[in-house]
Amino acid sequence: MGLPSTPPLRFPTLTRIIEIIFGLVAAGIAIVVLANPFVPIDTLIILLAATLGLDGLRLLVTTGLRVTWVGRIGRELRTSSRLTFRLGRIGLALLALAIVIAVLVVPPVRELTLLYLLAIGVVILGLERVTHAIGHDLPPWLRGASAGTGVITILLVLLALFVPTVGLATFAVLLALALLLGGVQSVVSGLRPTDPRQITLLKLVLFSLFYGLVLINWIDLFGKSVPAYGVWLILTYFAPFFVIMIYEGYDQWPLVLSLGLLVSLANDVGYYFVGNLLFGFHQNLVTWTSGQLGLEGTRTVTFFEAGAFSIRVDSWMMGLSVYLRAVVVFIGLYYWWRRPARITPTIRAPPVPAA
Repeated sequence: MGLPSTPPLRFPTLTRIIEIIFGLVAAGIAIVVLANPFVPIDTLIILLAATLGLDGLRLLVTTGLRVTWVGRIGRELRTSSRLTFRLGRIGLALLALAIVIAVLVVPPVRELTLLYLLAIGVVILGLERVTHAIGHDLPPWLRGASAGTGVITILLVLLALFVPTVGLATFAVLLALALLLGGVQSVVSGLRPTDPRQITLLKLVLFSLFYGLVLINWIDLFGKSVPAYGVWLILTYFAPFFVIMIYEGYDQWPLVLSLGLLVSLANDVGYYFVGNLLFGFHQNLVTWTSGQLGLEGTRTVTFFEAGAFSIRVDSWMMGLSVYLRAVVVFIGLYYWWRRPARITPTIRAPPVPAA
């Protein structure tokens, strides 16, 4: 018997916050794995197990909250198939967590065996995302995103399992990529935009992250010989978003500021992560990240080149800058997310003269 056709349910804010936080942390750990493919394989296995465990825990907690919350108002208990579906998701989450525990506590075995176990856990959660798309808790576009993420995840794992030329490190990278996709999908599911303009804002945020992580870092890693490079880099952060003010009015400058600062954060925080992952760098990410986050005190981490002069940037200065920008970006984007009606063109068509 299929699931009943009922309108999407609104879930408590706590559920959505858990999805966002767990998704961000899982995606962050997966990025660390992707940026460090040459660290010892046992370290990669621990990181992958932590990522898979977070994803399983996210599924367990959020599904449990939904069962409790929806059941309390009487909807869940009137629909036995929906309740069964929820309990099935809880079972998949528990199975994935059991695999993680087995990987972490079993006596020493071959790394390949542990990777196979993790692959099974990733497939389980991928199947859960596909089956979740069958339900009616999500809007159609989000059901499609869930199904697509699940299918791609499973295909990546199958590639790792059945291509004989894939080595252990590549196996781990493919699993990390699958878990990264799952983390991103969890964040989007937690945000759950309901207004088309929120979807537009989400697209702008994703573009900003891609622009900062890939395009800006590509330039920043290889092209610092331009005069007054620091000034030009700042202008480049904001350049794509000036068109928003041109078309929607200059009162949109807070949105432009938030998106430009998000690009700058993607550049300053993701610099060597992207360098290691895409461009063949082998930077020690622990040391570099501690410097960027202000944990190295007065150690110089970079110089701001302004043409006629340059400014030495110590670790504490960079860290303070990162934290302040993160606060501004969060406040700015949260404001626009809660007030999507503000994202409207200010240019109106001229009135049609009466006949």
